[in-house]
Amino acid sequence: MYARSLLLVALIALPVADASAQRSRATKRDPAVFADDGTIKGPTIRGRDFEDLNPFKLLLDKKKDLKLTDAQVDGYKKAEADLKAKNVALYKAVDSLARELRPPMNRTQETDDRMRDARHDLDKTIEEIHASYDAAWKDATSGFDADQQAKATELLAKFKQDGEKKVREKMRG
Repeated sequence: MYARSLLLVALIALPVADASAQRSRATKRDPAVFADDGTIKGPTIRGRDFEDLNPFKLLLDKKKDLKLTDAQVDGYKKAEADLKAKNVALYKAVDSLARELRPPMNRTQETDDRMRDARHDLDKTIEEIHASYDAAWKDATSGFDADQQAKATELLAKFKQDGEKKVREKMRG
């Protein structure tokens, strides 16, 4: 009789203790790393996120603040299209590398190495995009007068800060 009672208590207590342990582990998960269903998620960054960080987009959006002429606006629209066409391969690389950074269900050393290499390649691709944008910005603002240059520099600093924050958040996942 004593053995049956002990067995009955064990059958009830073990599942309750196990469920409690699972709940405590689940509450310790970082929501930036884990999806709602408990799976690990990778970065959510996409190439279109960088298209929005194009410096010509800033110039065209702030054309009244910068007092741009119609000729400058037309030139920046063409330059924006050229820069986008030049970077389209980089945008596609960002999409591809972000997909590679999604962890598989069964992680192994091989998948960890692949993900580490993909992260390195993604960082290099992002650096290339930023370098392209910086060069385009220098070309775009070379014809500005002193007032336009000061206002453009101020706007760019804020634009870059917001863009870097957005990229950091999306790289976390």
